[in-house]
Amino acid sequence: MSRYLDARRPEVSTDTPDIATTIRTNPRVKAILWSTGAAMLGLVVIALIVSNVF
Repeated sequence: MSRYLDARRPEVSTDTPDIATTIRTNPRVKAILWSTGAAMLGLVVIALIVSNVF
């Protein structure tokens, strides 16, 4: 309760988390997104190899 009654202003809060740490993501959703990204990257590499660009 004392931290709410404290009238002092903190100069600079160094322990403020960035946006990535404040958003909680379901581990299953995170795994699906990583798998989808890896599959898309693999398909792009295969397409580049097949089209003789790479």
